[in-house]
Amino acid sequence: MFVSPQEYFRAHGVSPRKRFGQHFLIQPKTAERIVESAELCPSDVVIEVGPGLGALTRFILPKVKQLHLVELDRDLAAFLEMNLPAGGCRVSLYQQDILKLDFCALAQCEGERLVVLGNLPYNISSPLVFRLLESRCCVKRAVIMVQREVGERLTASPGGKDYGVLSVLLGVYARTKSLFVVGPGQFYPPPAVDSVVILIDFSDDLPCSGPSFAFLRSLVNTCFQQRRKTLLNSLKSLAGKDASLLLDALLANGIDPKRRPETLSAGEFVCLAKALETRGVAE
Repeated sequence: MFVSPQEYFRAHGVSPRKRFGQHFLIQPKTAERIVESAELCPSDVVIEVGPGLGALTRFILPKVKQLHLVELDRDLAAFLEMNLPAGGCRVSLYQQDILKLDFCALAQCEGERLVVLGNLPYNISSPLVFRLLESRCCVKRAVIMVQREVGERLTASPGGKDYGVLSVLLGVYARTKSLFVVGPGQFYPPPAVDSVVILIDFSDDLPCSGPSFAFLRSLVNTCFQQRRKTLLNSLKSLAGKDASLLLDALLANGIDPKRRPETLSAGEFVCLAKALETRGVAE
């Protein structure tokens, strides 16, 4: 059913496409370990991002009810369509950009929250995590492989240089954990850096009384655009002319206005956003 990347590209007389950030996992045991990390069950509906030549696909197929494969490369999509086995779980194949997929429409159609798996091209890692956050009510969990540097940002704690917008939002809406590192030698062609497998778990009860996601994201983004400034200075543009509302919201939550954004926990950002929304400071 599946061939190695070297065999595929040799047979077709082409090379991996740099514009798609293609690095194909060639170690079956690592692929199996990634799938096992998702703790799949027979009732699960899975989206696999960028299945390529099926390194993960072969281990997902026997475990789930429905598998949706989303592959941007039309040649790889055609290869998968011709080589997927008959029988087993139901498989749907989409030749499209994963960033344009409507996760919630798919989940509603399936009647199940989704599980997302994939070895992500480095250039879409952060945009896709934002999409998962926006679709968090429709996604149970994701197990994704990303560039190690990106993984460190996703799992960062307050106070460090890697702590940023995604660290905060994932801290609010998910449990995020770094599972294991995958070296360049496990890919064809090998990337220049290590990769890391990350678990993002949305399965717990989601906050229902917090600020709107859009405003919280805007607030955190504004803070980290000027991360070396104090909170009071970095958020002045958000508060508009009435800076007293911002100062009042900070003090009401016991947050020193002179602190820098990277020192605030996810919970403190939530409290600050709620206070600002209550005071009418929202876009």
